[in-house]
Amino acid sequence: MGENRATRIDKKRDVKPTVHTDFKNAVYRLADISDISVMDLIEEMTIHALRSKRILEDLSPHFVRSVRFKNILYPGHGNAEHVGHSSTGVNYVRMKTRLTADTFEDLNDIAIALDIRPARACAVLIHESFHSQYFMDNFIKRHLQANITDRQLLELKKIMEYIERDVNYNVSWATLLSYIVQEVKEPAKSLKEKVNTFVIRHWKDR
Repeated sequence: MGENRATRIDKKRDVKPTVHTDFKNAVYRLADISDISVMDLIEEMTIHALRSKRILEDLSPHFVRSVRFKNILYPGHGNAEHVGHSSTGVNYVRMKTRLTADTFEDLNDIAIALDIRPARACAVLIHESFHSQYFMDNFIKRHLQANITDRQLLELKKIMEYIERDVNYNVSWATLLSYIVQEVKEPAKSLKEKVNTFVIRHWKDR
């Protein structure tokens, strides 16, 4: 007889949020320019939202049930405007991520507070993270730091400073990376090579 295998402690659970196709395409573009899998990106966005007091405070007026989350009590509101169940139709698609048991438990707490399923709560949270300038800027900067050299990063900072000084426009890391990817269209290049090509050919020649 076969032995019953114990469940791995670090085993992840599948979560499949349903989102609008426009949002799905935007997430795929961010994953593409960041050289990260869509599943990992959705996981990062979910974790960020669950750790963000600002995002949770913005969502708390929609909490139907009270919840104590990270030592903060969010009261429920019987007349709260419901965030609704997952939308359906040709303009909506299902995405997928995998969450650790601890992250899924946190996600489930928020889902209970919102009176929706975890997949719907995940969709709400990743939408909030994606539209958070703090998340986007830090995600892109951290990803760049992990994939390019210190010299390249310094060059990009100089470019951002020049643009901000010259046109009085606050350039985000996400905006700059998106521009680099558009300028350097060679698909075979790594992120490090694209940045180097942009810095050497597309910037210094101007």
